[in-house]
Amino acid sequence: MKNSAINGIQNFLRWSIGMLIVASALLIGLFGISGISSSDGNNLRDDNDAEYQSIGTGKIVLNSDYVEECGACHLAYPAQLLPADSWRQIMFGLADHFGENAELSVGTRDELLGYLLNQAADGPLTRRKSKLLRGLDGPPPLRITELAYFRDTHDEIPIKMVKDNPDVRSFSNCDSCHKSAARGEFDEDNVVIAGYGRWHD
Repeated sequence: MKNSAINGIQNFLRWSIGMLIVASALLIGLFGISGISSSDGNNLRDDNDAEYQSIGTGKIVLNSDYVEECGACHLAYPAQLLPADSWRQIMFGLADHFGENAELSVGTRDELLGYLLNQAADGPLTRRKSKLLRGLDGPPPLRITELAYFRDTHDEIPIKMVKDNPDVRSFSNCDSCHKSAARGEFDEDNVVIAGYGRWHD
């Protein structure tokens, strides 16, 4: 009788310890997953200012009509590269789009504008302010190259590698050096300048 009671207690203790181990593993797994999610979110943050989102995550929503209409003449710049006011001015000024007539039907223009405003650097889908908004004052810029952040991140690149380079010609030809620019990826570690090779600052 004593042995069966002892065996029963031992079995109960084994079962209890096993359940504690399983519960602990589950808790560690849950906290581990949430920690990974948090760290992924933190990768979008600037080292110096946590309220700003970095660019170049590649996590953008592409609109096929936007890519077709705007990408027919130049890179369909990711909407996150400009604030909403800039996109409004651009889309309502298509009759004189940097010297070209790029007018669209009202329906198409409004559809594309809705997409651009949602995805803009300060749009409702942006979780944190974009780095591109830093130093933004005065009228909204119509060119990405006018942004202070853009100038700061490209100031070390010699002019001869861009404007004097027939394979690049302009800083606005982002996809000449950032091969995944259409997907919103601008990681400086992957910059390859035509005729010069990988860029190292």
